[in-house]
Formats: sequence, C-alpha cells, structure tokens
Amino acid sequence: MMTMFFRYAALLFGILFFLSPPVRAGNTGPVMMYAPPTPSSVPLILAAETLPDVQVKIFTNHSQAHSLFLKGDVQLLSTGLSVGVRFFRQGVPIKIINSYVSGLTWLVTDRPVKDFRDLKGTTLCLPFAGSPIEEVTQFFVAAEGLAWKRDIPIRYVMFPGAVSMLKQGRIHAAALPEPFVSLLQGRKDLHIALSYRALWEKHTGNPKGYPQVGTFVHRAWAKFHAPVIRQLNAALAQAIRDVAEAPEQAVRRAATYMNFSADILQTALGRTDFHLLQDDDLKREIKNYYQTTGAPSDETFEDFF
Repeated sequence: MMTMFFRYAALLFGILFFLSPPVRAGNTGPVMMYAPPTPSSVPLILAAETLPDVQVKIFTNHSQAHSLFLKGDVQLLSTGLSVGVRFFRQGVPIKIINSYVSGLTWLVTDRPVKDFRDLKGTTLCLPFAGSPIEEVTQFFVAAEGLAWKRDIPIRYVMFPGAVSMLKQGRIHAAALPEPFVSLLQGRKDLHIALSYRALWEKHTGNPKGYPQVGTFVHRAWAKFHAPVIRQLNAALAQAIRDVAEAPEQAVRRAATYMNFSADILQTALGRTDFHLLQDDDLKREIKNYYQTTGAPSDETFEDFF
C-alpha cells in the first residue's frame, strides 16, 4: 500500500511540477512546515515560534501530508529519512536541509530480551515495508547473524494497531517510535526492551545515533529561500538546546500542538535524542548510514544535499 502511494506521489509531483514550477519556486507567502505528531517535532515547534514567516502544522495523516508537500502546498516537510530518500530516488527533485533526531525507536516485547537473537522464531511487527524502522531493523538482524524474515518473521502493522495488539497479547514484539512506547510504559506484561540508538552504537561504535528524521524541501524552492533555510537551522539548533536545558517548559509550549497528554509527551521526550546535522556533517552522516546498512549511494545522490 505504501509502495503504491510512493509511485502515485512521484507521478503526481511530476505533473504538478511541469505545470507550475515558477509559482511553486517563487511563492512569497508564509512558509508552511508539516511535522509528525511525535516528540521529534518539539524542537521544530519551538523553532517556528521564533520565525514569524514560518508556520508549523502537526499532521496526523502521512499520505495527505506527503501529497501536499509534493504538490508544493507545503514548503517544508519533516519526516523519516528513508521517505525522503525514496522520493528522491523516484525522481522527485527534493533535497534534505537537516536531520535532527538520532534516537526515537525502541523494541517493545512481552518478555525480557537482550538482543534480536532472543526473538528468533518470534514475529516482529513493523509499520510498513520500506519504512525507516524496517531499514535499520534489517541491519541489526543481519549484524546478529540472523536471516531476515526467516529467523524473525515480519508482520506489518501501523503503530496504533501495534500498541493495541500488544496490550491485548495478540503480538509479542514491535518496533515503535515515541510517543507510542510511552503509551505502554508501566504495563507489567510488557518490556521496553531495546533502544535502537544503543543498538546502533553496539554494532557501529557510533555513540551519536543515526539520522532518523529530516526536513525536506523542493530544490527549486530552496534556490530562492536560502536565508529561510539558514534561519530555520539556526533556530532549530537553539531549540534543541532549550529542550535539553528546560524540557518541562518545552513540553508546555508544544503540548497544545499534540493530541496526547503533556505527561506522555514529557516521558516520550525523555526517550528521544536530538542531534542536529546540516551541510557537510549532514552529507557525511547520511552517506555513512547508507554505506553501513548496505545501501551505498552513487554520484546522483549529491543532488539530495
């Protein structure tokens, strides 16, 4: 289903791009930024508050948000790295301007586990084929000497469904991002077993995590709005510092944008790691991520940055 959407979205963008590129590139109205309903958006919310020309909207429908971005109605899209990479590889002329989340995902199980080998023979739930979580999970599974989908069968269930099924005992393991992990905290029948950031450090030696969420723009728009991009990245760097120094205040400022409680947001924010990458650091770390996970980039990937 998601694969079909990506194909449709790429085709839709191609039609719209050729119909109205000057209007899309030179839009002088407010800059609209769409961000997901997760703790990863807290720094974006804080950053946008300091930028009068940038409006942030928290989306709940990923397909709709992606379509609006591809049509040019949304200028800035925050989403998973692999989503942006897939759009780019399908010919959509976009680029990434930052990555700012290095830890967001956890393995939740119905029994204690210390690594993926303890899950051998157990079905693992992931959101959808080709998702950012599946991409890195496949790397972890291979790093532990297991055969993908043979030693650990995979089932695709979106996050709300996985949370519900874990509560009901209908599934035994799921990889979830925050805030869905925090929705399960305190249950005696479930274990927040493994941090994906810790697994990345274990298998690569890199303690800073890996780029998980990025901000994407159309290349034509970026050409005319370089100052906006610089201002956003500077504001985002400050917002990440503010979150680290005063998380309670950050939660109060961001909670009105979210559809879950401030308590859940506070807990989820404590399990979310931020690390801003831009410019050369961004290019190096993303290339290293794909080289490490077995999908090295080619020379065409330069246009992604």
